[in-house]
Amino acid sequence: MSLDYVIWNAKPQFLDFGNFEVRYYSLLFALGFVAGYIILSRIFKKDKQEPELIDHLTVYMVISTIIGARLGHCLFYEFDYYIQHPLEIILPWQGKIGEDFRFTGYQGLASHGAAIGILTGMYLFARKFKKNFLWVMDMVVLVTALAGAMIRTGNLMNSEIYGKPTGNHSGFVFIRDLTRLVNEQYGSNIEKVYYKTIPQAKVNEDQSIPLEMHVQFATRVMDEQLPREFGSNILPDDLKRYDFDNNVSAPAGDSLQYTLEKKKSSFHLTAVINGLPRHPSQIYEAVCYLLTFFLLIFIFYRYKDRLRPGFIFGVFLIMIFLARFFIEFIKENQEAFEDNLSLNMGQLLSLPFIIGGLVFIFLKWPAKKAIP
Repeated sequence: MSLDYVIWNAKPQFLDFGNFEVRYYSLLFALGFVAGYIILSRIFKKDKQEPELIDHLTVYMVISTIIGARLGHCLFYEFDYYIQHPLEIILPWQGKIGEDFRFTGYQGLASHGAAIGILTGMYLFARKFKKNFLWVMDMVVLVTALAGAMIRTGNLMNSEIYGKPTGNHSGFVFIRDLTRLVNEQYGSNIEKVYYKTIPQAKVNEDQSIPLEMHVQFATRVMDEQLPREFGSNILPDDLKRYDFDNNVSAPAGDSLQYTLEKKKSSFHLTAVINGLPRHPSQIYEAVCYLLTFFLLIFIFYRYKDRLRPGFIFGVFLIMIFLARFFIEFIKENQEAFEDNLSLNMGQLLSLPFIIGGLVFIFLKWPAKKAIP
């Protein structure tokens, strides 16, 4: 028996003011740093470290993470585009002010780039403040896994970096792109768009599954001609014209099956379309990262007196990037060029970190007795 599929139609914006928006991803990204700051502050205070050290560490951490993640995405995944638009690497918007300006934020961020950025930033921090580099990395990774779980939750809210089709009733149908298209193109006449699962629906040959799309028209639509035009021509054409990453599609056949009725003062259209259940790989990664966070905290407090600098860092590298390596097998490739690789870019970039983690664990295994 398999779990029923989930229709994922979450709005990515926490606040939306038209040309300016605040996304859940941005909030969770920032919350990761805030949570890390609070946790490390308590650890530093208990270990009688200089109070201002955590402030300097946070500044280095934030800057190195953002720069590394941004450059990693631009260089590893979309090099051909950004080599032609270099300013967009550092500017969080597209277009020209007063013309086609659109604030986008830094939507392209790569975790492997962030890892390289953090390593570089922490090396500079350790050298400036005369701290053991491996000790610094141990402290940083204690909270980095928690931040990673929050960031992957942000990816879920953005309906991005999702997995491959499950081939059965279980999984998430990422349908936000269709909702956004309908709202942007026909929003003046449409009040609400939502979806429902169809109990006992059979999986199609293309691994998609039927679901109900409900469109509530605005009360200003007084005649049924427009809703019928939407159901007979507009919606079927849009489903065929746009691929929506294959997440939604029109059922096979010459016409889209729909019903139209008037509820109270507005028309209500119900159509049957196909959705593609996928692995919610964002959730898989978030759970792995959260478990890694708890494991690292347990190791730190349970074996603190026996730990050598670098051991926690090694455990972190293995747990995070081994999880990333295996989860990549059920994730869709982010760029087309990865389809021709036996291992995708995420897996190839994970291997050096896994090997590095094994080396650190082997060389920095905890002492049998407390270290003076």
